[in-house]
Amino acid sequence: MLITRIVSLSLLWMLSTGFAHAADTIRIAYSSVNPHALLVSLAEKRGLYAKYGLSSVVVYIPGGSTVVQAMVSGDIDLGQLTGPPGVAANLRGADILYVAMTDDKMGYQLATRPEIRSAADLKGKRFGISRFASSADFGLRTLLRRVGVDPKEVTILQIGNESERLAALRSGSIDGSVFNAPFGSMAKKFNFNVIADATALGIPYFNTGMCGSAKVMQRNEGRILNFLRAYVEAIKIFKTEPEYTIKTLAQFSRVNDQELLREAYEYNKNKIPDIPYPSVSAMQAVVDPLVAGEPKLGKIDAKNFVSDRYLKKLEDEGFVQKLMGR
Repeated sequence: MLITRIVSLSLLWMLSTGFAHAADTIRIAYSSVNPHALLVSLAEKRGLYAKYGLSSVVVYIPGGSTVVQAMVSGDIDLGQLTGPPGVAANLRGADILYVAMTDDKMGYQLATRPEIRSAADLKGKRFGISRFASSADFGLRTLLRRVGVDPKEVTILQIGNESERLAALRSGSIDGSVFNAPFGSMAKKFNFNVIADATALGIPYFNTGMCGSAKVMQRNEGRILNFLRAYVEAIKIFKTEPEYTIKTLAQFSRVNDQELLREAYEYNKNKIPDIPYPSVSAMQAVVDPLVAGEPKLGKIDAKNFVSDRYLKKLEDEGFVQKLMGR
């Protein structure tokens, strides 16, 4: 009887903490290497997925549009993405839903080779992105328009991730590209020019967040809630353990320059909210330009592409308040 009671109490404890679902595997992809994407990796490194009953598989898939394809095919459960890849897929019939967001402003900086000094010099030049319909593609076109250049007046090439684009820019294979801020120190290091800075321009944008198939998430609500528990705790660690976070960021990004790492950390620390609710207005800023060229689509409400119900459930149950010590 005593053994039975101990087992029963243990089972109740496991159910209350999420450990009863330790074999519940969640497959997560991130599409870029930056401090925001670090959150999904940091959660795994600190054992947070296991803490909340998940067996995690975290993979890097370059290009947001490729991550969406993997989600649609069922190869992954969640993706760390900006808004454009998911919206573009939804306009083609997918059901991508964003359940978290860590930045509501565009953070790209348009950098060019030294001889290109102004917007007037951009026409006819070659610009690198990761993939078409990716966030880099959206960001480049947005910044070009902001400085008065029609994207049709330049050549846009699919090059790869930021490291690959940086290498292409340094070698002269392309004339410019977009990079996540803060890129100022890196630009000075290689004598590049920053022609446009989305952060300085204050461009509303669904910069990065977590998304998945709406139908799949609805069928696996417990898994999504446990993921978000780990994700929110990773945000707390990011913001309250700077030395650990910077060390982890160095390993994650394979960047050893401490000045660049600290600059990136300080820049992003206060941009990431404690509770990463997805913003409808930030998503609308993504939706409107994408549908502008297709009048037959009419007005599309960004509310269709975001959901705050999962994070609200964590708040309602007191998880966030307890975690944050409120």
